Amino acid sequence: TQGENMRKIKTTLIPMIVVMIVVVSSFPLAGIAYALCSGAACNGTDPQTTGCSADAATVKTKYPPSGLARVELRFSDACQTRWSKVINIASLNYWASATLRNWYYKSVYLGPGYTAYSFQRYGSGYRACGEVGPTQMNYSINDLPRCAGSY
Repeated sequence: TQGENMRKIKTTLIPMIVVMIVVVSSFPLAGIAYALCSGAACNGTDPQTTGCSADAATVKTKYPPSGLARVELRFSDACQTRWSKVINIASLNYWASATLRNWYYKSVYLGPGYTAYSFQRYGSGYRACGEVGPTQMNYSINDLPRCAGSY
């Protein structure tokens, strides 16, 4: 009968749909990095806008003597680039400067918990440097007490 056929379809179709949902959900799209550049083509660009930050990992960390910042050396496997990330760990708004040693820096005014990024660079052996303070730092920060180890 027609009712019996519908029951058979439901008992077959519902488990198939559940299996399809489980299989599809095991491949999260959020983890896929869609980088707009790679290698030397990324030099001097922003890791956020190029998508290089999507798969980035912190490979070195430093807390400068001021106690106002955390400096991280970030690395993107997809882009093969490195950059400096500086986080304002103070309880007030301050200027933050992020430098990829001897290459690129960026200085921005930001609130507690916010971050500044240097521009990125392809290659290895770079140090992430940075600081947070009450005045704008329009220069590269390169002194070792404010730099994370190289990678």
